[in-house]
Amino acid sequence: MLPFCFSKSERANHWKSVLHILISRTDLWSVKQMITATIGSKTYRIPNNLEEYFKTFRSQVIGMDQEFESPYGKKKIIYADWIASGRLYRPIEQKISEVFGPFMANTHTESNVTSLMMTGIYKQSKNIIKDHVNAGKHDAVILDGFGVTSVINKLQRILGIRVHEKWKKRLQLQLSDNERPVIFLTHMEHHSNHTSWLETIGDVVVVGPDTNGTVDVNQLEQLLHHYKDRRLKIGSFTACSNVTGIKTPYHQLAKIMHQHGGLCFVDFAASAPYTAIDMHPKDPLEKLDAVFFSPHKFLGGPGSSGVLVFDRRLYINKVPDHPGGGTVTWTNPWGEHQYYADIEMREDGGTPGILQAIRTALCLNLKDRMGVENILNREKEQLALLLPRLEQIPEFHLLDGHLKDCLGIISFSIEDIHYNLIVRLLNDRFGIQVRGGCSCAGTYGHYLFHLNKEASKQITEKIDHGDLSDKPGWVRFSLHPIMTNEDVLLFVKAIKEIIINIDDWKKDYVYDKASNDYFYINHIREDMSPLFRFE
Repeated sequence: MLPFCFSKSERANHWKSVLHILISRTDLWSVKQMITATIGSKTYRIPNNLEEYFKTFRSQVIGMDQEFESPYGKKKIIYADWIASGRLYRPIEQKISEVFGPFMANTHTESNVTSLMMTGIYKQSKNIIKDHVNAGKHDAVILDGFGVTSVINKLQRILGIRVHEKWKKRLQLQLSDNERPVIFLTHMEHHSNHTSWLETIGDVVVVGPDTNGTVDVNQLEQLLHHYKDRRLKIGSFTACSNVTGIKTPYHQLAKIMHQHGGLCFVDFAASAPYTAIDMHPKDPLEKLDAVFFSPHKFLGGPGSSGVLVFDRRLYINKVPDHPGGGTVTWTNPWGEHQYYADIEMREDGGTPGILQAIRTALCLNLKDRMGVENILNREKEQLALLLPRLEQIPEFHLLDGHLKDCLGIISFSIEDIHYNLIVRLLNDRFGIQVRGGCSCAGTYGHYLFHLNKEASKQITEKIDHGDLSDKPGWVRFSLHPIMTNEDVLLFVKAIKEIIINIDDWKKDYVYDKASNDYFYINHIREDMSPLFRFE
């Protein structure tokens, strides 16, 4: 019993919290009898199943019932491009505008109430981020740019291994082999965690797949023995493929890197909205020296910055990456100045992304409220509903479909139908939002399609001449726990109908080899300028 000294609203909030804890416990989904609780005039209940549980969150997504005019009439948007971007969440937008918005101001002073509030809110946002990834006392958080691409590049500059291209070759020639860093990547990396490392002064080595198509852990061991004399050894691994949803054993990879005197960074861009992140598991050898993720991919996250959390002991710089306002304690007319000792302050030059930090913290709290176990269990339900039905379609080919322990990301092709035509038809005929191409994972595509160097050269030479017609690719469909069973089954139905009707439907489209895309024959590009006008 709560003491009577608590107000009615405090008692209600307490029982709401208790009920939320019960709801988030996955072992209660087997309970057959409905559990209800009456608080004041309202009755709360534990939903019968996970689909119903997530409908509460679904109802708050902005644009959930949005329609658009397609060449074939009005269609309701069915969003299935979650790995590319999350969606706006109404309670977060309301909190930003109504709770934080009235105090919006710059930080860097605490002498007035608005700046005092914003400084405290900004610091608390960072604390929430640290707690979410189980950061330790030596870990620092930096927000930068718009996603993982920005923070990976920032980390490379902080480590001193990224220089201007004008100096890169000259510096590489001056370095001995032992002085030159070596960076190990998996075969499944997004371009952000691949091409950026190619532009450092280090040597990039791709760890190939094993016979099952997953990361070859034994090969990493062998490569580390081969490069044992390198002073700086970095493993920068994706936590999960953004193409197939295949997970990597990143804590195991971290242990191997540390046993060989290396560092381990993990890219959580694809998996962070759905899985737990633990920088410091029980085994200290499995710690993660840096993690990065893109909050814009979370429900409620669009408009946020990239997040980097890293061991501050890696930071040996006297000068920040972005010198400027907010990074110095003093300057004088004679060229003297002093930077802040605190890394987070020193690397936060200029006006910080205050709203971006707030939004990140809110979408992390939303993820916790939904519950990671609930999220993963719901995705398993959705995959169990989806995959057996798709596998019965002879023309449908799922990439690395033999691997079942994956997040809710499926990439596929259909015999004799261009992937971008499939994307266009899913949009125009059914309102389903998916993405075609290589998902910014071109190297992984070589492994998936078994492309040798000669075949790759033939393709890239045509691309260099403006002809993308031979560029390989796939269609990516990504699940989210707020999607209903009806959404999933509609996708299966749409694939079947496209295959049946392709000969008739494709007549309405023309192909452009320069963009590798299909356009409706009467397509007119819409003028977006009216959307920006105030009434």
